[in-house]
Amino acid sequence: MHEKIRMANRARVCDLCGQMIHPGERYRAVRDEYSPIEYCEHIRCPGAPTAAIADPRPTPPEIRTNANNRAFCMA
Repeated sequence: MHEKIRMANRARVCDLCGQMIHPGERYRAVRDEYSPIEYCEHIRCPGAPTAAIADPRPTPPEIRTNANNRAFCMA
């Protein structure tokens, strides 16, 4: 797969989300080396998920109490 960052000189449709790539906007052009088809994608696709969950997840902070000297905070 070959990938280039290009600037659109005409309106195009994003192959990931289906929204328009406007003229003057930068986009990612992806092409398979064995196929003449070129796919256009937004650099930051509006249809993509906004948050990602990182693994391993962080451990919660320890809070010391008088009763058991160790309690975990549930956030």
